[in-house]
Amino acid sequence: MSHATRPTFSPDLPPGTAERLRGHADRLIPAAKGPPRRRTWRRAAAATAAGCAGASLLALLSPPAGLLLGVLLCLATTAFLLGLVSRAGSFTDDWGDLVIHGMWALPTAIGGVVGLTLVLDQVVGPLQALVPGDPALAALYLVAGAGGAGAIMRPGMLPRLAAEHYDQYVLPEDFGRPHSYVTRQEEPEAHLFAQLQQATDRVEEGKRILGDSFDPGHTLSLMRQEEWTLSQELLRLRALRRELAQRRREAVSTQVTRALAPQEEAVARAHDALTDRVGVLAGYGERVHEAVTAHREWEQCQAIADRAGDYADLALASARDPVPAEDLDDGLLSVRAARTVREELVRKAIDAGASLSETLHRRDS
Repeated sequence: MSHATRPTFSPDLPPGTAERLRGHADRLIPAAKGPPRRRTWRRAAAATAAGCAGASLLALLSPPAGLLLGVLLCLATTAFLLGLVSRAGSFTDDWGDLVIHGMWALPTAIGGVVGLTLVLDQVVGPLQALVPGDPALAALYLVAGAGGAGAIMRPGMLPRLAAEHYDQYVLPEDFGRPHSYVTRQEEPEAHLFAQLQQATDRVEEGKRILGDSFDPGHTLSLMRQEEWTLSQELLRLRALRRELAQRRREAVSTQVTRALAPQEEAVARAHDALTDRVGVLAGYGERVHEAVTAHREWEQCQAIADRAGDYADLALASARDPVPAEDLDDGLLSVRAARTVREELVRKAIDAGASLSETLHRRDS
């Protein structure tokens, strides 16, 4: 069993937020980096608004500062454009590429700033007689400040969402190296986590493939809840197991090693208990997977039978001897057999889901 390849999200996370974060898993924060500073985005938005407001006031009161403020705004706009290009995954892999892109980004920024200044000058031009500075440039800074602060605090900003919901998702990296060659001995919790996710994925696949004939309904939500709960317990177990391993390596005497024995036994018992709980979910996922496989087998046999007439016509047209009727009926027999197997396995999967739901409810109550 290789390591898991997707994040696990808390069921309490709003569905829209979870969907957005799931689509940009590379922007999520691994546990190894530690909890982020929650107020970073508010401070950044406040600093952007305050800085632009100060620059706007300076542009109104000090004519000599106008040129410098215009240059700074052009450079900031250039940096913004380069950031957009880099975020889009373009060819900004090193400084040389950034310089090349800067050759079009800087003129574009200058043209945009000058053009917007001329437009705003038509609106705030009458204020020119009331202030010594440039009211159009001041207005442009106010617009930039409002836009920048709004962009930082916009609801869908991925870095902010990832930081604010840091404790509501688990990444595969949180269980160690995300490589298939890591053995069960090295990272036992990683393999249990992968089995958890595989079980949930199989139930979701069953809901998608089997349709009305298989409706896990509440069982699927329970699977997701269990995946989240067990992932938290596995992370805690992993931390304790690694801590014990470190203490054993640093032990200076057999007395210290013997003192660790009760804790190591507790970790082993916890691992066995979690293995059993994961095994129950994995067993249900296997039942659903068998039903999905049988359904696909039935679909393929049905597709073959649907084309049997065309192949029979071809055989009759090209052969001197008539095609035996029993040969033409083999496809229909295969369809009926596949359908029977499918219905039986789907029924078993539904019964297993009901039994699993009852077991989980009984354990939680």
